[in-house]
Amino acid sequence: SFYREAQLFVEKFEGALGKGKGKKFYAYKVMMTKKWMKFQRDFENFKTACIPWEMKIKEIESHFGSSVASYFIFLRWMYGINMILFGLTFGLVMVPEALMGKPYGSLPRKTVPRAEEASAMNFATLWDFSGFAQYSVLFYGYYNNQRTIGWLKFRMPLSYFLVGVGTIGYSFMIVIRTMARNANEEGGGDDTSFNFSWKMFTSWDYLIGNPETADNKFASITTSFKEAIVEEQESRKEENIHLTRFLRVLANFLALCTLAGSGYLIFFVVRRSQKFALEGLENYGWWERNEVNMVMSLLGMFCPTLFDVISSLENYHPRIALRWQLGRIFALFLGNLYTFIIALMDEINLKARYLLPFTILEEEKIVKYNMTIWEASLYNGTIPENSTAPPIQVDPADVPRGPCWETMVGQEFVRLTVSDTMTTYITILIGDFLRAVFVRFFNYCWCWDLEYGFVS
Repeated sequence: SFYREAQLFVEKFEGALGKGKGKKFYAYKVMMTKKWMKFQRDFENFKTACIPWEMKIKEIESHFGSSVASYFIFLRWMYGINMILFGLTFGLVMVPEALMGKPYGSLPRKTVPRAEEASAMNFATLWDFSGFAQYSVLFYGYYNNQRTIGWLKFRMPLSYFLVGVGTIGYSFMIVIRTMARNANEEGGGDDTSFNFSWKMFTSWDYLIGNPETADNKFASITTSFKEAIVEEQESRKEENIHLTRFLRVLANFLALCTLAGSGYLIFFVVRRSQKFALEGLENYGWWERNEVNMVMSLLGMFCPTLFDVISSLENYHPRIALRWQLGRIFALFLGNLYTFIIALMDEINLKARYLLPFTILEEEKIVKYNMTIWEASLYNGTIPENSTAPPIQVDPADVPRGPCWETMVGQEFVRLTVSDTMTTYITILIGDFLRAVFVRFFNYCWCWDLEYGFVS
């Protein structure tokens, strides 16, 4: 048996031993194996480099821990989903209408009314997404009553419906898929036994050959030790259970008051905007025009910081405190959104009550009646019932039309999105960049170490 195994070994590796006819073939096979392994390694590196911001996120994770990196991973995930949803709406609704639909000015829905033409291209009007923007492909209800458009016979109303259904379905499926994948990746086992020994003797990767990767690995090990020390200190901390319970109840009460106050403030400013709209926005300044959007943006900017201060009373473990913080921020944004929608619906009903004290169906009848009177005026006061004369060609800008409350809702949401984006950039510029510059240059002549208190 031993002799047979030795003979098989010699026959298998006789090319490597320098004997027989397989020497050149074995050398060629070894060379191709090495090249294939190098290609696989380079291809894996190429796939990693193609993932957006992957190396930057790895560097952030090395220096600030996995909890900070997970925030940026979540942002990247949300960015990818939004790009796909934008592709659905842009590719299946806006592009077909722009290429195959009737051009601007051919239908009343696509034409600025005569009374608004003078200010349709003013910056203040476009900033409120009125004027020319209101009658563009940006808002819903842009198509007419035709089932198909263009030479492709593209079904525009069906596209609107299917894009809405597809957006909801894709969002639901991608969330469920991500939750299932994260649940499968959670492994078991005891991670608390000999934690520092495992980190000390098994953390380094001896296959690292890149200096930048080695620096990131060193920073990652250092950060993991800091996190482990904090967790060990938290586990050994002795607490006064009655004081801790009181502080946690107080923190939850303050958080609920903050949520209720933000909802009431949004409802209050929306009701105030109703008064401004009824009296005419041209009588007010920039703040009154954009008060609702700015208040919601400022609440989304300052309330999470207030929640962070409140969470210091609870004395939770950092991981549990992070979950509570994320839950409160989610409740804040969701509550503000629903409060905004309810207040917006109330504003629409109030405007309809003041402008036309009728229901939507009665308002449509009044618009049709006004159209009849308008057409009668074109025919010098008479409309023959069985007239075979060609219809009078009238500029679409002169055709009377009723209000579109869906467009008004869309304008409010797009204004909110723009103001929130601007607030985010201004916050980064003033709150982070200027603070970092101040700490960097004034730390040398300050009484204490500024970088210790302002790490960013």
